[in-house]
Amino acid sequence: MTTLLLLFAAGLIGGLLLGMIGVGMALIAVPVLTFALPHLGVPPDLAPTVALATSMGIVTIGSVSTVVAHNRLGNIDWPAFRAIVPFSLLGVLAGSLLVTRLPASTLKLIFAAFLLFVGVKMLISGRTGGAVRPVSVAIYRAAGAAIGFAGALIGAGGGVFMVPFLSGRGWKMVRAVATSAAIGLPVTIFGAVFHALRPLTGVAAPMLGSIHLQALIGIGFGSVLAAPFGARLASRLPGDVLKKGFALILLVLAVELIRH
Repeated sequence: MTTLLLLFAAGLIGGLLLGMIGVGMALIAVPVLTFALPHLGVPPDLAPTVALATSMGIVTIGSVSTVVAHNRLGNIDWPAFRAIVPFSLLGVLAGSLLVTRLPASTLKLIFAAFLLFVGVKMLISGRTGGAVRPVSVAIYRAAGAAIGFAGALIGAGGGVFMVPFLSGRGWKMVRAVATSAAIGLPVTIFGAVFHALRPLTGVAAPMLGSIHLQALIGIGFGSVLAAPFGARLASRLPGDVLKKGFALILLVLAVELIRH
């Protein structure tokens, strides 16, 4: 029961952050799942692999709620969405195929490295927003493919990279967050289906392919409740303050993941 309550709390926190700054669900879910899954019938050596697969399903659930909320607020740039998404899907396919061939310990270190990189970058980056710099459609497409590939390696839709990419082009934080969430939704759906169709043996728990169903429901339910609230906060709170606070969370999670 304690483990399930921890998963629900992680879903609340991750969903809130996903709605506010476009990242957070996978970055909270994967470390928590890596620690919790051995208590839910998953062998420790398989925990990182199952955590990444389950995270894709969890992020999908949270992203649906987030995108609906941001669309109602008029925050999503749909032309950019249409230009980027097909190439993000190609990237996530390539990344998902690579994930199945990497050892679990390697995935764990990759995820910790991403946390450290993004956390430090968020801490030292300047203010978001300003004049929007013109970017060609080709660059958006290339960025979408690269971000989809990287997102598959960390069990997410790539928002941890898409938001900094868009805000670095001068987009307002709330618009970058909302558009990134919309772009990430089909990417995470694609990734979740891929993992759901990939059977995994040796796990004494209800599974859908490589996805742990108890963890999916526990964290997913929390994210659905919190994500719309986070989307509303994104339109009211300073994006730079949110970035700095979340960066500290990333660094703490990275250190804990490396220690374990």
